[in-house]
Amino acid sequence: MYPWLYTRAKEQPKDTALITSEARLTWSELFDRASEMASAWTEYVQKGDRIALYGPSSIDYIVAIHAAQLLQVILVPINTRLTQHEIGEQLRQAKVRLVVTNRAISPIIPTLPFTARSHGTKLIVRQMPKQSVQSMLFTSGTTGRPKIVEQTMMNHFSSAMNAARHLGVGPDDVWLAVTPLFHMSGLAIVYRSVIYGVPLVLEPHFSPSSANKWIEQENVTHVSLVAIMLERMLDAGLRRHRLRVVLTGGGPVPLPILKRAIDAQIPVLQTYGMTETASQVATLLPKDALRKIGSSGQAISPTDIRVNSDLEIEVKGPTVMRGYFENEEATRKAFTSDGFLRTGDIGRLDEEGFLYVLDRRSDLIISGGENIYPAEVESALLSVAGVIEAGVVGRADNKWGQVPVAFVISGLEETEIREEVSRLLAKYKCPVDYYFRDSLPRNANGKLMRHLLKEQVE
Repeated sequence: MYPWLYTRAKEQPKDTALITSEARLTWSELFDRASEMASAWTEYVQKGDRIALYGPSSIDYIVAIHAAQLLQVILVPINTRLTQHEIGEQLRQAKVRLVVTNRAISPIIPTLPFTARSHGTKLIVRQMPKQSVQSMLFTSGTTGRPKIVEQTMMNHFSSAMNAARHLGVGPDDVWLAVTPLFHMSGLAIVYRSVIYGVPLVLEPHFSPSSANKWIEQENVTHVSLVAIMLERMLDAGLRRHRLRVVLTGGGPVPLPILKRAIDAQIPVLQTYGMTETASQVATLLPKDALRKIGSSGQAISPTDIRVNSDLEIEVKGPTVMRGYFENEEATRKAFTSDGFLRTGDIGRLDEEGFLYVLDRRSDLIISGGENIYPAEVESALLSVAGVIEAGVVGRADNKWGQVPVAFVISGLEETEIREEVSRLLAKYKCPVDYYFRDSLPRNANGKLMRHLLKEQVE
């Protein structure tokens, strides 16, 4: 299998590939830029090395995504909302050899700007094994230590093709990217665009009015959002125009927002997926939205979804990750003996095979589409000298869906704890409120009983 951009530039050289407020590029032009960028990296990396991308969504970021595949190096997108401490930890854990960024970063690892190009070197493009690792994205585990998901070329290709069969794809499709490219949802759109050979419209910084304008001006047919984005676009006057697929992730769309979208004839397709499955594995089609309220839809063939005796959702199919980078124990525990991925999510399947996710990894907090793991926040709190015990849970929030709150045993002032935690964690992970207690509920084995803390904030 040749790199997708190489194939697209050969087959559709003059067709539009990328649209932004700054430029419009054809597939041939995008390929030339990616080749020049990849050539500039050859002094620092070789086939199979890991290269981190750290920066906001941009033309150059998309060029870098394709350059990584042309050079057959592994892409490691870094969340721009992380602190310098978190970034350093991720770079070390992923054993990154080069960081592409226009921002100040740790001098330990070589860096190049997104603008770096080499015009004198002719890049040789070769075929790639389908099971070669294409990207590595971070996800947090229940212990709070991040794990790195290894996604293969076939994982991404299968995700795109499975979605095409389920949703339909045509030569006049146009995808709009408004979610961050370092997230699975954003990265998946970049890959789907080049695999399908259809234009991608990039909105670097989400703005409801700008997104609505792109949908009208560029005849956008597909966009991927979270519920709060959809609500803000509806508030800004979203109209259907040529939209036929509005994918939503990060949990079910609240019924009031869903009804508003239906009234505006917006085709909302609620999805279930995860980083470990290279995006969606189940999707609820618009015709079933009100008939199956709260559902994430049916499995996207050939993916299999089942619920075990403990009500845990398990998934098997070509989009499921190879494993966790250099973490054999976590990889082994993630799979059943017959090859199903244990998602850690609790759910049920109805008689028609529609999936209902009852709890996202039990304690997971989803805030504005961002996943926040309580154990990670608790670990940061406990690293603050003077914090004896800590427990973190989610609290319902009208704007973000959920926000994290902390229960702590400490003699420190709240301002002292806030200051230290803000240095360690991205802003969206920092607790919005603190509850000081003399003790925290634990079972006989000393395990924190978060469900009892949840009852105190509900």
